[in-house]
Amino acid sequence: RAVAAGLRAHRAVREWSTADMADEYSGEVQPVIVFENTYRMEPSYAQRFKPSAAIAIMKEVMADKMAYTLDKDKKGRYSWEYDHAETTDVAKEISHECMTKVKDLMGEALRYKLIFHVAITENIRQSLRIASRCLWDKEFDNCATAEWSHPGGKVTAVAMCFALYYE
Repeated sequence: RAVAAGLRAHRAVREWSTADMADEYSGEVQPVIVFENTYRMEPSYAQRFKPSAAIAIMKEVMADKMAYTLDKDKKGRYSWEYDHAETTDVAKEISHECMTKVKDLMGEALRYKLIFHVAITENIRQSLRIASRCLWDKEFDNCATAEWSHPGGKVTAVAMCFALYYE
């Protein structure tokens, strides 16, 4: 009896865990995808995260997204003023675009978890220190940091990308 009860409980858990997952946007039923192990314990050279390429991408994206802050009035002064709500949306856009471009750079066989953090702050002659802590493998995990400063000194943007290899 105990074996039969355990078997029934096992079947119930199995049926629940393999239940069809409904797509939250379309409501269509999507099958559960299960990947097989590759038994790779380290990335190949082509799959490694390249911080210099990620920094170049992040600098390009920040320069593009922050270009609207460079508008000048008729007297040649910068007309843009810092707005917290506006910069919050811009930081999200920068983070999303950096993520898509770095993922495209790394190819389809992405074996890294990419984490992006973007901070846009008003520059009122204060110091800025951004710290982060991660538990990672020093051989394969890496990070990249890029910064952009307004030529008039009004705003500073810092973008960080953490690439964590998973097996």
